[in-house]
Amino acid sequence: MSTKKPVVIIGTGLAGLSAGNQLVNMHKVPIIMLDKASSIGGNSTKASSGINGASTITQQQLNVKDSPDLFLQDTVKSAKGRGIESLMKKLSQDSNSAIHWLQQDFDLKLDLLAQLGGHSVPRTHRSSGKLPPGFEIVQALSNKLKAISESDPEFVRILLNSKVVDVSVNNEGKVESIDYVDAEGKHHKIATDNVVFCSGGFGHSAEMLNKYAPELANLPTTNGQQTTGDGQRILEKLGADLIDMSQIQVHPTGFIDPANRDSKWKFLAAEALRGLGGILLNPSTGKRFVNELTTRDLVTEAIQSQCPRDDNKAFLVMSEKVYENYKNNMDFYLFKKLVSKMTIKEFVETYKLPISADAVTQDLIDYSVDKTDKFGRPLVINVFDEKLTEDSEIYVGEVTPVVHFTMGGAKINTESQVINKNGQVLAKGIYAAGEVSGGVHGSNRLGGSSLLECVVYGRSAADNIAKNIE
Repeated sequence: MSTKKPVVIIGTGLAGLSAGNQLVNMHKVPIIMLDKASSIGGNSTKASSGINGASTITQQQLNVKDSPDLFLQDTVKSAKGRGIESLMKKLSQDSNSAIHWLQQDFDLKLDLLAQLGGHSVPRTHRSSGKLPPGFEIVQALSNKLKAISESDPEFVRILLNSKVVDVSVNNEGKVESIDYVDAEGKHHKIATDNVVFCSGGFGHSAEMLNKYAPELANLPTTNGQQTTGDGQRILEKLGADLIDMSQIQVHPTGFIDPANRDSKWKFLAAEALRGLGGILLNPSTGKRFVNELTTRDLVTEAIQSQCPRDDNKAFLVMSEKVYENYKNNMDFYLFKKLVSKMTIKEFVETYKLPISADAVTQDLIDYSVDKTDKFGRPLVINVFDEKLTEDSEIYVGEVTPVVHFTMGGAKINTESQVINKNGQVLAKGIYAAGEVSGGVHGSNRLGGSSLLECVVYGRSAADNIAKNIE
């Protein structure tokens, strides 16, 4: 049994799991993980496009030329003048080692790539298996910790249905303990020198959305009910500098469920669907209207300004080749009836498009054979068959913009330490990683960088805690 005090990790999403595995397996430091939810994983399990990495073995094998500098340039450009460039630099520089860690230590393939919006090259990794990337990664990391917990429950403790309500800091500016409430409402205290906040964002908190971005409060969301900004509230009370809180990413494509159109919760239509070849059509014209691979904020703006204002709906239309390249996810979408397979003629008739089936067919053919895309789309792949007719089958989903990710949060440094409003370390032993933190993405997050942020800054917190313990 270790004589070291356990590190408390708040949240069991990928940031928490990354910090936990690094502490336990690399540094032999005991941990206690707490989550107010009844299961492990948080929103990380829902990530369906993949995780970014530059200059990885997978990219080399697929002849993709990339570099941390190019990744950094894309990230800074996407951030639109906000955020902290040193955090973005660490994100890009450490991305290769993050992918390598997942492949080597957890036997994850991550052997396929997609190019998402705002990226110069394909760098978003996923595995050629049946599981979505977020779920696959979370499962691998949680299984390793659960196995250790079963064999040595004093070294790794995982407490679910346990909501952290306070962190105590002594007069010397050092963490002393955390307080949490269990499922029965009983209060408990855990003595610790180090706390890692990995508690996620606030995309499901009407109160916080109304406070920081009231114009978004009525939009649907992809966030689960647990995503209520508890970590940000505690850290703010302790004196943390909350930055970029109004910078909330609206993902352009959340699926509209035909069986429950008015639901405030939407299933994410992964950006990989567009990255692998899907296009967007305007219901009021039946035609394309935007570069589907520009940054998420610009695609969202195009849908909201150009598509019908009653529900801001667009059609996501995909070829058979997209289906073949993303089969497991597509089969799930088809099973859930979020995507339908139909002929072009049926598409036009079902949705009463103001354009003939022949015209839609010709537009899809033109898109597939044009050497230069008229909207400036940088990657035209998995296109429609040039012999397309109105009786050819396509894949169609209805999509709408959704509140997806909160870029703002507690300011951190490159060592994952939380910073106060005077620019100093908030307290010795307080760290943050993942969506609870701010500064990594600025005004707009690149797809595939949320999982990467969790791994990079979760491991960074662990490494720096271990360095100060040892």
